[in-house]
Amino acid sequence: MARKGTYIAFDAAGMVDPICSNRHTFQQLAEWQRNYPSRFNFINMDAINFAAEHDDQTETTLKHHMLQQMAQAENLLVVASPVLNTESPILNWQISRAINRFHLPVILAYAGLETVDESTIQAYWSWLPQKFRKYLTVKPWARIAHIPLIRTKLESALAAFSAEQQTYPWDSFSIF
Repeated sequence: MARKGTYIAFDAAGMVDPICSNRHTFQQLAEWQRNYPSRFNFINMDAINFAAEHDDQTETTLKHHMLQQMAQAENLLVVASPVLNTESPILNWQISRAINRFHLPVILAYAGLETVDESTIQAYWSWLPQKFRKYLTVKPWARIAHIPLIRTKLESALAAFSAEQQTYPWDSFSIF
């Protein structure tokens, strides 16, 4: 099966208030996809439901649907921010499956930052999902590219890292 896009790991639970959520960030990603369809292909953007906590789907059905989408993905995008629920079981489950089962290259985009350097990871440690904190300390073999969430940087990173092309960041601390 040919891979076709980028899977975004997220937790939509409680994301109704745009001030206390990443809702505005996901809206920005959706806008980039609309404006630059040949550069951005987020395969699960429609699944990010801000109005409900997936109350019409059981957790098993939701996870099955997510796994199907991950199987089609070329890479994984996770947006780190101060409002991210870093302990979210569903977010951390998605990250784990994308890395361990589907071997997706990971792009960790820091919202609100203009640049990312070696000190960023430590300075913004609290923004990282629990699973990333584990991969960065206990299992440093996970391949993660750290970038600022800027359209041109994201576009370049998505083009550079692909499971289908077998192009990955060097290690867990790759700055792109």
